[in-house]
Amino acid sequence: MRVSGTPYSSVEQLRAVEERIEADPDDLDLQFERARALDDLGRVVDAMHAYRALLDAEPKHFGALTNLGTLFLEQGMVEGATAAFHAALDSDWEDPLGHLNVALLNTHTGAYEAARGHFERVLRMFPDDDHARLHAHNGLARLYEREGDEERADEHLRLAFAKPVIWTFPYRGSGEPLRVLVLQSPRGGNVISNQFFDDRLVERIVVVPEAAGAGFVFPPHHVVFNAIGDPDSTRRTLERAAQLTAATKAPVINDPRAVLRTDRQAMMERLATIPNLLAPRTRRVRRDEINAERLAAEGFAFPLLLRSPGFHAGDNFELVADAEQLPAALAALPGTELYVIAFHDARADDGWVRKYRVVFIDGRAYPVHLAIAQQWKVHYFSGAMAESAAHRAEEQRFLDGMDEVLGAEGMATLAAIGAALRLDYGGVDFGRDRDGRIVVFEANATMAVYPPPDDALWDYRRAAHANAIAAVRAMLVERAVRAGYTRSP
Repeated sequence: MRVSGTPYSSVEQLRAVEERIEADPDDLDLQFERARALDDLGRVVDAMHAYRALLDAEPKHFGALTNLGTLFLEQGMVEGATAAFHAALDSDWEDPLGHLNVALLNTHTGAYEAARGHFERVLRMFPDDDHARLHAHNGLARLYEREGDEERADEHLRLAFAKPVIWTFPYRGSGEPLRVLVLQSPRGGNVISNQFFDDRLVERIVVVPEAAGAGFVFPPHHVVFNAIGDPDSTRRTLERAAQLTAATKAPVINDPRAVLRTDRQAMMERLATIPNLLAPRTRRVRRDEINAERLAAEGFAFPLLLRSPGFHAGDNFELVADAEQLPAALAALPGTELYVIAFHDARADDGWVRKYRVVFIDGRAYPVHLAIAQQWKVHYFSGAMAESAAHRAEEQRFLDGMDEVLGAEGMATLAAIGAALRLDYGGVDFGRDRDGRIVVFEANATMAVYPPPDDALWDYRRAAHANAIAAVRAMLVERAVRAGYTRSP
């Protein structure tokens, strides 16, 4: 959880802050605003550098420590998140956000009893802080959900969301705004969507479905954007969102009912019917039922993958080479259920693994990035891109000519993946085997479109990023206009 303020949704806002810094370079508040602007705009690497620069000047800056820790956690860098969150807590013991973030970190790492203790401490220390109480009760609800104790989970959810939770973000334009109602889950698993909403055109209204009880009436809106993207961690939120959206006449982007059908097992089963595509066999199995005999009976062979549902960025995701490694892998992963996933070696002839990301927006495919690494678990932030001009040139060829790189058969397969997702906004991460066939890593609604860092090294990536963001913004306008929205002067 971040120390936040006025949200930033455009480069122009960032530039305005930077101009103020030029006039007063020693103002730490302005430096924090710049770091926050980069963070809001999805410029992860630049934001991390900005927070670190601020901490060089003020090592105990609570906001910089907190937000840097959040970025670390989102990127799967647990060690960095641990150091930052504990330093933030030490710098200001009286801020509930510090306690909440340590609790969330413990939840993330599977230290559930420690997490419970921190959430309960927040409730004792800050009984009159509505924001702190909401997040502490919500955190406890998620812990009890993991344990299968739905009665206690529901009680904490009731306490967390006794009042409707609605946030309206500032509108900076003139004339009537395009009012976009955004549904978000308190359980996480949301689409990273800040860049989708240009506040010179859009007034963004965020609603948490759990807080929309009986008799809830949506604020005025022209279109609904369901940002709840991960049915593995947010199924109950999506079910409530489906009830709510059934009552609106406005167009709904990413209908919750469609997102509910995109859990890992369901998607891989659906994709497995596509010719010339490798969709790894995926099964969700109770932890206490996972053993070598059961896996063999289910058609799995070693090596295989184990993954805790609801986690991203490679967290709680293990390669198990053989039956001897199985007990240790099981002990390292949180959750009462785990995904068992067949492992397909996606290394090319040169020994490198390539992970392509494509998003589907209103039925059209947009290339986002290509990450190249030597390890099986590939992410852009851990890939060998900055140090290799050859890899960057290969990525540029993909971004500038996806159809040429994938060929007619690959593009047909990609189109079939988009059709199988059945989402207005979604995406796929995939590799290619040595025969050129697409190997799906995952396909869902939560695929992020991160902007490249502010370095000329990455200029070749900017057009692809801009195209994808522009497509989402155009989809919002088109759906609203189709439903009768007209922009007044």
